[in-house]
This record gives sequence, structure tokens and C-alpha cells, in this order.
Amino acid sequence: MARLVFVAALSLANLALAQTIQDGAEATEENVAPAVETVEADAASSGIEYFPYESSQLTPDVITNLTNYNLSNVDLFNFSDAEAAVEKRAGRVCKTHPSDRTWPIRPVWDIFNILLGGALVEGVPTAAPCYSDWPQYDQAKCASITSQWQTPQYQLSQPLGIQYYAFEGVSCLPPTLTRTGAKCTLGGMPSYVVKATNVAQIQLAVNFARNLNLRLIVKNKGHDFKAKSTGAGALSIWTNALQGIQYLGSTYTHGPSGYRGPAFKIGAGVQALPLYQAADKLGLHIVGGNTRTVGIGGGYTAGGGHSPLLSMHGMAADQVLSMEVVLPNGRFVSVDEKNYPDLFFALRGGGGSTWGIVTSLVIRAYPKKPVSTLSYSFAAGTDVPVETFWKGVDAVFAKFPEYADKGMYSYWSISCFFDCSFSMAPQWGNDMKSAAMKTLSQTLFDELAGMGITVSDAVYKDYDGVLKAIEGTWSAESEQTGVWNFNTGSRLFPRSNWNDPAKFAAQSAALRQGVEKAGLMLGYNMKAAKNPSVNQTNAVNPAWRETVLHALLGATWSQEATPQDIATANKNLVEMMQPWRDASPGAGAYLNEADINEPNWQQAFYGSNYNYLYQLKQKYDPWGLLWAPTAVGSEDWYITGQIDYYPTQNGKLCPK
Repeated sequence: MARLVFVAALSLANLALAQTIQDGAEATEENVAPAVETVEADAASSGIEYFPYESSQLTPDVITNLTNYNLSNVDLFNFSDAEAAVEKRAGRVCKTHPSDRTWPIRPVWDIFNILLGGALVEGVPTAAPCYSDWPQYDQAKCASITSQWQTPQYQLSQPLGIQYYAFEGVSCLPPTLTRTGAKCTLGGMPSYVVKATNVAQIQLAVNFARNLNLRLIVKNKGHDFKAKSTGAGALSIWTNALQGIQYLGSTYTHGPSGYRGPAFKIGAGVQALPLYQAADKLGLHIVGGNTRTVGIGGGYTAGGGHSPLLSMHGMAADQVLSMEVVLPNGRFVSVDEKNYPDLFFALRGGGGSTWGIVTSLVIRAYPKKPVSTLSYSFAAGTDVPVETFWKGVDAVFAKFPEYADKGMYSYWSISCFFDCSFSMAPQWGNDMKSAAMKTLSQTLFDELAGMGITVSDAVYKDYDGVLKAIEGTWSAESEQTGVWNFNTGSRLFPRSNWNDPAKFAAQSAALRQGVEKAGLMLGYNMKAAKNPSVNQTNAVNPAWRETVLHALLGATWSQEATPQDIATANKNLVEMMQPWRDASPGAGAYLNEADINEPNWQQAFYGSNYNYLYQLKQKYDPWGLLWAPTAVGSEDWYITGQIDYYPTQNGKLCPK
């Protein structure tokens, strides 16, 4: 087995020399080919053919060929072995940072780029053209960037683009969208990005980062609230280009699980809307989010994934039949019930940026069913006293178990910036026509009317399926991104609170207290349905299996807010959320939509699964190669230079 040479053993003199090949010739694009071998599409142990980009792999034979060619520092790109893993676990040090003497010099990055086939992008802030001290300065380009900045399609098209900048550190935004007089720095953004278009490039990046002790991050679409896909001085693997939607047929049989029925194989970079469209054309539905641009195969499914179809079919993570994954040791493997079953458990709900880099998934699909929606509102005011308003809200809440059991999904909000108002926007009925929705809702509306609350703006709509319902309910323009002026906390409230009048009253009081302090709360009424047709033994927070309410509360700040202002607002959010925790002891929070400062986050985000997941993290990633805030095992590391309640990615990652 090849002896792996880590950065501690590599002399600076060797790294500083130009990279060479046979006879001492300098390695260039002219004499060194990309490090890739084409593997047969049917070679996957999952029994499902690789996508074309998955057939392009880094194999031991490629490493052997490079060694025989006398390429300098080939060991930087080699795979790991068990002995090296144990040694690395015992001797963890801070991740190599650009400020360190051991940071790879340019010739090393150049040979890395040659082996990648030119896929390496140097990290430059997206808004750099807006700042005169950057060589990219261009006023016209800045105006174009600013006009697109808050659209998700623009952010996800950029190597360093993300959806929410607060916890990156707000290092470089267009001047009109950030603090007065703000500067532009790379800050918490990666130093280099691998724009991955095949598996070999991902493997090379994983091996390179591990062997040089670099910080490694993974970005799909960059939707995470907590900026998990950023990191100062990091090497980023960008999976957005891993595209592909393949329908496997209505009678597809999945060998490892025994599932038989409709299914899709999808690339990790596929957005929700194109997948909805592909399924709709075939008379099918898939379990996905209500945000069009979220990557189904990224952190969405890795974190569990709630959906308008949740109360019918369960979590998005439940739908996964198999995955193709690059492990932290650099190997490319199939993961399912038979192959790496423990990793199959972890990858479905155990959080993103933790276990490996997923390149594709196979997910099951369902026959297309009609959808009806209902929107309505009511408010406190002259004719509706405040206490009456809250009795009306309780009447709505009381229906949540019934609605969830009917396969429904409700998205609603309460605003108390002025007079409090409740808005259902919308209630979503799966396999339901509006006539049935009206009948179901009439009981509630009669009850509200008996309190003196008149609902006069009820709007019912019918759709032929999920695609049209998504398009008709949430416009593309409603997805605002590129912002940094808020933080979100959340809580999953269990059905048991509805079975005990005292617990229900305490819960209602806590929710009211929260929204009256914060001014706004959002909520979802749904349940993670039991579904015997899929494997629901996975890492999804067990609290989801008992939930009928997922509620969110926020902290906001102005565009001139200082880091200390943000920290103060975040501390206040933690304190405002405590009554919610007290009203749902032992429950949890949805890790994809939760507060980065959540107390006891291991229990809140992962529940009783955490200890097992932590053991798996040490098994598959003893180097701590993949790290993200609040991810499994993240407590073993810290980022330097942070202030309490406002952790950013702008610092060096070090072991505790």
C-alpha cells in the first residue's frame, strides 16, 4: 500500500519547487493529462448505472500511473488507509490556513488544477467588482451584480455565492446592501473552489485537502441558514453542475431494498423545480420542498427535508433508496441497505457536509394526485379584542392533528408588529378537491364566527398536482436570497401536547409570548407520515416522528448593525425561544431551519441518534475533514476569533 505523506512530513523546499515529471521536466498541461479513468457504467455495486460524470473516477491505477511518471508529490493525491486515519486522529492540528508557512504554494495548486482538468477556481468575492481595491473593479459589472444579488439563481450560479451571508461574516456584499463604508475581503469564503463536473475531481479534492490538512467545505446550492458551505481559507467542492434526471420506470425493482415501483435517479445538483417538472410529465410526484431552487440531493435531504407531501409519504430522507458517495478517504462507493448500511442511516437525516460528498441519489416516486389549497386570514382589531383573537388562533391550532392525519400541510404566519393577525398561506390538501376542503374548513369557520371572528377572504384553488400547486402558490420572485439581516430559531412541537389540555394551554401561551416579543412567527402544520413502502430507519431527528407543528421565530437587525449588535439580537433570540423549549421538553428542532446558537444542539437537532452518529463520524472521518457548524462532531473543533452568539466562518478551524 502506498505510504501516504502528510503535510507535516513534506518539506517546504519540496513544495516550493516547480512540479516535475520524468527526467525533471516541468509538469504542464501539455505533458500531464487530467487524473481520471473511465469506469464502466454498470460497475456500481448498487446495481444502478452511473451517470456519465460518475464513470469518470480517480482510481488506484491512475495514482500508480502518476507515480510511474515520476510526478512530484503524487502522495498529495493518494487515497487513505486505516493506519493513516488512526495516526491523523491522534495528532489533529489546526487546518492549514493561507497565513501559515505550510500553505501550498502556487506550483502545487497549479499541478492540482492540471490533474483536475482545469476545474480549479481561485476564490474571489462575488461582489469584488464593486470595490476599487480589487483588480476586478468594474462599476458597470457592479451594477449588474447588485441588480441580481437577491435572486437565488444568481447566487447559486456563482462559485462563492450563498443564500444567507450573516454567518459567513458579511465579508463582501454590494455597497448598497451592506454597512456604510464596508470593505470587501475574502473573509469566511473559500480560497479555492473545485467546480466539479465529474467524480474524479471530487476525489482529487478530498485527497488533496486531507493529505495537506486543508479545510474542506461542500457547496451545492448554498441554501443553508448557517452558512455551512463557507469557510475561511477552505477548499470548496461545488456540486451544482452534477446534473441528471433519469426515470427508472414504473416497475423498477431496487435490489438492496426490495422496493418495486416508480423511481428516479437524480444528480446531486438537481433543483427541485426541474425534478417536479420531470415527474409531472410522467404523472408522478416526488417528495421535495416548496422552494424551487433547493438542491434535492444536498443539505435538504441530508437534513431530513420537509415537504408539502410530508403528511402523506414522510420525510424526503425517507424516500432515498441508494446513493453514490465520495467518502472522506477518497473512495467512491455505493451506499444503500446492503452496502455501507450504517452510512446509509447517517446520510439520510444526519446532516449535510458531514459524511461524504453525494454525487447522485435514487428516490422513489408516487402517482400524481390533485391538490387543493385554502388561504384566509383574520386579525385583532376594533371588532375582535386581542383575547378573542388568541382564542381564534387556539381554535386553528386545535385542528392540527386532524389536518395532519388527513395528509394535509399548512403554512401560516402570525404578525404582531401592530395589531396581531393570522394568515393561512396556504392550507394544502393532498389528494383533495376544493369542495372537500370547504367542508372540512367549515367547522373551524363556524367556530370562529361563534367568537365574533369573521373570515371573509377565504380563497380556494384546485390544481392537478404538486407542480402546478407549487407554481400557483409560491412565485419565483418570492425566493429572496443574498441577505444577512436575520436569524431563525425553530421548534418541533409533539402531538402529545394536543392530548393534554394543560400542555396545549402552556404551548399556546409560549407561542403567543414569542410572537408578541419578536413581532412575527411562521409555522407549518404537518406530520412525518409512517410509510411502510420505504426505509424510515434513518438519522432523521426522532422528534419529527411525533411532530404536528414546526414553528419558527426570528431575530432581525438593520443594515448598519455591528457584529456586537448581531450578537445581542441572537442572544435575545435564544432567550425568546426558551419558553418554546420548556413547552416541548425532549422534543427538538429542524436542523436545516434552526438557530446556530441552539442550546444543547446535539439533542435538539439529532435527538437519541446523536451518540451513534458521533461514533460513525469517527469511523468514516477520523481526520475531521468535513466540518460544518452544528454538524455531528463539530464540537471537537472551533473557529478562532469569534464572539459569543455571533459565530462566523471567518477564522482558522482548530481542534479543541
